Amino acid sequence: MRRLFLLFILLVGYVVIIDSRGGRRGGKGKGKNNLQFAQVAEFSLIHTQLADNRSAHIVTGSHFSQSFRLGYKLIMICKAKGDPRPTIKWYKESAELHPKHNIHYYEKPIDDDMLWSKLEIDPATMGDQGSVRVRSETTNTE
Repeated sequence: MRRLFLLFILLVGYVVIIDSRGGRRGGKGKGKNNLQFAQVAEFSLIHTQLADNRSAHIVTGSHFSQSFRLGYKLIMICKAKGDPRPTIKWYKESAELHPKHNIHYYEKPIDDDMLWSKLEIDPATMGDQGSVRVRSETTNTE
């Protein structure tokens, strides 16, 4: 009986030690396989026809609701068209996103009336989960 009790205590102690190591169980290089997931949703309004062809509108964009792995890169893309060339702004939870140590965005003019933008979050953290939106605007001179 005493041996059985001692074996039980050793087994419980082993389980507690293994469980306290968190996501990095196993050997070298296996840590990222056990990273947790977080949720992100990106919404963009893609218009196919507009009454006013000069207004800014998004022609291509990411539109998804998905899980992403913490510690990995998250990429969202938008292409907008308008006359004059529109500006693209990214928002998270209704607040404009600004570049930080892990948030970067790139813009590239495609034509006189089109702009391409990419938002990269690398590495993605728990603080990055939420709703991400993109907005396209143009300033009409008339």
